[in-house]
Amino acid sequence: MKKENMQEIPFGKETLGALDTPINDLEKKALQNLDIDKLNDMAECLFFLNNRHYGPIPGTYMVMCVDPGKTWCVGQLSADRAKPFVLFPDMVYETEVEATKAAEALKAEKAESVPCRNI
Repeated sequence: MKKENMQEIPFGKETLGALDTPINDLEKKALQNLDIDKLNDMAECLFFLNNRHYGPIPGTYMVMCVDPGKTWCVGQLSADRAKPFVLFPDMVYETEVEATKAAEALKAEKAESVPCRNI
C-alpha cells in the first residue's frame, strides 16, 4: 500500500493530550469504571472528528444514564483524553425522554453543526 498521500506526524504530536478543565462530580461517577485504553481510543477518534482540535465538539450533544434507572444527564462529546465527554450538572432528568428532548433543544438553541471533516 502506498503512503505517498500520508502526512508525517510532527515530533511531539504522537499522543492526544488533555485540557485542564476540572472534572465535575457527574463526570467522575461516569468515568470511574470505564476502560482507560478504550477511552483513549475514543478520544483519538473524537480528536480527528473535530478536525484535530481539543475540547467540546460543536453539535455533538448526548444523553447519558448517570444513575441506572433513575437519572439521565445531557452532555457533549469532547476531544480530550481525560474527559471525552462533558456532562452538564444543571441538565439532569428523571427519564431518558426528558433528557433527549433537552439535548435536542440545546442543539437547536446553539445552532451548531458537527464539524466538517477535511479529507
